[in-house]
Amino acid sequence: MIRIALILVLGLMVSCHTPKKVVEEQPKVETPQKTDYSNEGYYLGEVQMLDCGFVIQVFSGETKHKYTPTNLDPKFQVDKLRLKLKFKALDQNATTCSEFQTIEIKEAFAVR
Repeated sequence: MIRIALILVLGLMVSCHTPKKVVEEQPKVETPQKTDYSNEGYYLGEVQMLDCGFVIQVFSGETKHKYTPTNLDPKFQVDKLRLKLKFKALDQNATTCSEFQTIEIKEAFAVR
């Protein structure tokens, strides 16, 4: 009899426990953004060849932003080439890859 009462009490305690709500994370979507980068430091980037032309994917912390350079030197127009660069974000969108913001490269050199 005590066993049955103990099972009932434990069953009630377990069944009355409300489960925690599961929070679903929204998937991160890469959207074109206008970002003001400082002209003081260098940024790590990777040249990518897309159907519309060359773009540079810039890594800033854990975020990635793609830009269309107006003055990418032909020697850097190699797919998957990693660059360390300084650039200035311009206010207009590019004509070839119009979904990305245009940048003007101030300095750039290839890195491994």
